[in-house]
Amino acid sequence: MPSSTGRDRPNLLLVVLDCVRASDFPGGAQAVGPTPFLDRLRAESVDYPKAASVAHWTVPAHASMFTGLYPWEHGVHAKGLLKLDARGESVGALLRSSGYHTLSISANGLISPALGLVDGIDRSAWGVSLFNRFGTGALPPKRSDNGHGPPPQPVGRGPLSNLSYWAAVMLARYPGTWDFPTRLAMRLRHRSDGARARLANWLEPTAGRWLKEAPADRPVYCFVNLLDAHEPYLAEPEVVHSLRSWWEYARTRQDRLGWVTGKWKPTAREYELLHELYRTMVQSLDRRVEGVVNAFRDSGRWENTTMILTSDHGQAFGEHSALFHIVGVDEPELRVPLSVRFAGRRHAGTTAQGWASLIDVYATLLGEAGVPLPDRPSRPVSLEQLLDRPRSDPVYAMSDGLVHAADRNQVPGPRREMIDRLLVAGYEGEYKIVHDPVTDGIRAFRPDGDPAEALDVSTTHGPELAALAEGVREIGRRILTGPESQLPSDVEERLRSWGYI
Repeated sequence: MPSSTGRDRPNLLLVVLDCVRASDFPGGAQAVGPTPFLDRLRAESVDYPKAASVAHWTVPAHASMFTGLYPWEHGVHAKGLLKLDARGESVGALLRSSGYHTLSISANGLISPALGLVDGIDRSAWGVSLFNRFGTGALPPKRSDNGHGPPPQPVGRGPLSNLSYWAAVMLARYPGTWDFPTRLAMRLRHRSDGARARLANWLEPTAGRWLKEAPADRPVYCFVNLLDAHEPYLAEPEVVHSLRSWWEYARTRQDRLGWVTGKWKPTAREYELLHELYRTMVQSLDRRVEGVVNAFRDSGRWENTTMILTSDHGQAFGEHSALFHIVGVDEPELRVPLSVRFAGRRHAGTTAQGWASLIDVYATLLGEAGVPLPDRPSRPVSLEQLLDRPRSDPVYAMSDGLVHAADRNQVPGPRREMIDRLLVAGYEGEYKIVHDPVTDGIRAFRPDGDPAEALDVSTTHGPELAALAEGVREIGRRILTGPESQLPSDVEERLRSWGYI
């Protein structure tokens, strides 16, 4: 089926690099390197240096990419329902109904039917563990053929895999101590494969197999989540040159829950070590993204593919005394990389001017497929429209505090006030504004010139910020009056195992 432009409809590839912040990614102020494949891909793409997530954690951010709605509109956040009801208007459902063969392949176990995040997808696969590095590299831990088979069933997990998972959960504070034996076991088990053990090593083989099995006469939409940059961080060969060096990284504490409750206060050196480990994981994504693209090449689909590469949120390493994510709306957590490699290499090597939001992923994918955009109160736009002109509307984001109310009892009162806060951020022009709906507090910054957000300009630029301030206030009022959070028990167990609650 041709698109509205008359050309053959492109295949669509959305790759989300979980937890990758813009500053450490190629093109950022502190870009890792070398990243030869990402550099070549960037030369074929449009870069969006002013890109903001809608939230600071996985579930609301993905729900927004899949629906074109902000979290307070689709309701999937810690102050809402935490399960998406897309009502048949998710990007997967709309593309499938217009003739696309749809796939979701996620190393993040939250992108699954349990939270409604694979709505309309023909075939989906998802992981279940941040720690487990055992596996054959062929079968995903869980998979589903929606509408074409039985409900989701676990596959390919044996006693050794279960032992790996539970031991890693017990050692979550110091995951490096478990990393060495698991890597050794993987090398002994798969001597013919020289590649080091990787999280979700089934992902690229699954993508390659499913793309080759897809109907040749239909375009493909494929979503991929790569989880390598998500904590816990394990010492990579790039930074470990001796047993002494490995031990320094292995004994570095990574206890997010201990940090949240105030029982652990990382030193400057601990923040530095964690950031070093994180950067090696970001660098390792160069090979993983290349593996996904090679799956499209091998299936003969790459040349006519539009690929969006982005992240769901960033990560903090001591900035504003924060660790990892789900803390606030500071730049390390909200600013994400975003690029689009349009089919036919349209606009290759250019840099967009306007602010971009993750809600625009939805409009871009549908626009490339020639599918009409449903009415959205958030007004997402195709990223192609932001090449040479500013956005007509601000972009917004929120932080929703602790995910589960019961866990607030573990956090002392003064610290809970800092951690468990609802905040709304808005970006427009050169300004970013941050609003606390409970106290009605307003702060404003110029993030491009002040990425550390050290200088509050709200009092000196009040008139210029009046409309943006009213926008974030209205969003705050809407969130405060929304329904209380409801968390399914299976999702709660998974979030606890990952340290979110």
